[in-house]
Amino acid sequence: MRWRDRLIWFSCLLVGAALLFGASTRLDNINNAREEMNLVSNEALENAPPSLAFTTVAMGAFRGLVVDILWMRADKLKEEGQFFDAKQLAEWITTLQPRFASVWEFQAWNMAYNISVACPASEWEERWKWVRNGYELLRDKGIDYNPEEISLYRQLAWIFQHKIGGIADDCNKHYKRELALAMRPLLGDMSRDYFAMLAAAPEDVESILKDEEVAQFVEFLRKADPAFADVEKLVDNYRTLREMPSRFTEDAALVLEDYDDSEALAKFDVFVNAYTLRNEWKMDPARMDRLNEKYGPVEIGSEDGERLSLNWEHPDAHAIYWAELGLEKAGTPGELSIDEKNTDRIVFHSLQNLFRNGKIFMYSVPEGPASIFTRPDMRMFDTCNRVWQEKILKYEELEGKPRGLDTGHKNFLVNAVVSFYHMGHKAKALKIHRELNRLYPREEHRQPLDIFVRKQLVETVKSYSIKDIHEMLMGSLREAYFRYAVGDDDEAYKNEKWAKDIYGIFAKEFHTEEVDRVTLPPFEKIRYLAFLDFLNDPGYPEYMRESLLNRVKLERPELFEKLSDQHEDFIKELQQQEEAGAAS
Repeated sequence: MRWRDRLIWFSCLLVGAALLFGASTRLDNINNAREEMNLVSNEALENAPPSLAFTTVAMGAFRGLVVDILWMRADKLKEEGQFFDAKQLAEWITTLQPRFASVWEFQAWNMAYNISVACPASEWEERWKWVRNGYELLRDKGIDYNPEEISLYRQLAWIFQHKIGGIADDCNKHYKRELALAMRPLLGDMSRDYFAMLAAAPEDVESILKDEEVAQFVEFLRKADPAFADVEKLVDNYRTLREMPSRFTEDAALVLEDYDDSEALAKFDVFVNAYTLRNEWKMDPARMDRLNEKYGPVEIGSEDGERLSLNWEHPDAHAIYWAELGLEKAGTPGELSIDEKNTDRIVFHSLQNLFRNGKIFMYSVPEGPASIFTRPDMRMFDTCNRVWQEKILKYEELEGKPRGLDTGHKNFLVNAVVSFYHMGHKAKALKIHRELNRLYPREEHRQPLDIFVRKQLVETVKSYSIKDIHEMLMGSLREAYFRYAVGDDDEAYKNEKWAKDIYGIFAKEFHTEEVDRVTLPPFEKIRYLAFLDFLNDPGYPEYMRESLLNRVKLERPELFEKLSDQHEDFIKELQQQEEAGAAS
């Protein structure tokens, strides 16, 4: 080898050594950066078979290959319907590669949708456990490992909106009730002032105990029951004391009585609720109140337009929270991915759901869990209308004119005019009617309000079959009886009047038509059948049905007399049918 070749070889060796030395000096900085950015996973596998544990350790950097094999196996088990086995495999995958967002989505979906419905509907507690496991997995672990993966926020919001808030699952009412019951103790009177107090509450036990009055109260609790000596379990034990005082000493319950209506107890209650929201539900009270300000309902007829709190007992409010958080943390302004679009739409559709069924009523029953009913919240109209128009402008700028959104918004305004008109809010209906004409100027929209509403109802009646109209009338009258039973007389009157208006339109428009329409029974008979249907519906608590019957007897004797007459006619009709059947 010539001296020139040796020189080149030696120079390359020196350069290579220098580069290796330089790279080695950066290793500590790289490892520190990986830890700071939470890119290191040293969790050991639990409950894994020895073969998997050995392979994971032995392969080291090749653990990605292990994950690929496990993923293929999990996908195959999913296709075969073996959901429980697939769940275990997915848990191992998330441990091996916790920053693989797809596996978190897969596992959460599997638990909330597949495993839950594998349980019989009669075992609703078991179903609810799996639905809860699904959203808790994303909320507590998946998003924590992957805070910039918008798909995880979207999936979490979707579980709240669709699985819990929707009606596809036979046990959906149980899910809604359990979520509402879990949230209700944490929300106080749900006023904006209370949310401000939650947002201002200290974030840890040590901070709240700096308040001398609160510290003294907690010290009395510790003396009354040693369970309160454990600082880490103080909040959990206090919540249990509030719900089930029998699990603690009598002295602990006496401390609560002594501090009843005190400022110290009020402060500690607010702290406990805020602490639970932050640490158990992973929800920031300050962000919740910002969403109240952004999306909260407005009282109909309010001059100042002050926004009230969202109904945080409702699953769609939770969907809004997580979708908004995802857009804030992981969104890319100006560049809408499919996941970002879908997350954006969840906010929009959840607001519509709150408009359609945002009010929650719960009533205890002698046996079994409480009954839950949802009703429209007309106060959400202004928010829905504003956000709808904002979305139209947003997607116009990014994608051109969104025809689907325009058409949907027009139909939304048309339906709102009719709804507010028949709920007795004619001034609001007129305002919406004018907005409809301004945004969508068409000949059919320019008619006077009364004529416009009547025409819409006529079109509705024409498009429905006789069976649909009958069901519509029955539903409205049942709703009227429900409202009357719970003391909401104004809404009861409006629903009954709406049913009368629909019936009147049908009678006037179609009484001379010789088509295949079977004529409707007299309105009095339909009202009687709806009344009878309500009284015999086991879905309503017995005391509620008795309350309705007693109120009608005492406060509306003329209605009770008409219902009694209809009952006698109904009995006679049944007897005649039986006699005719016997004669034949």
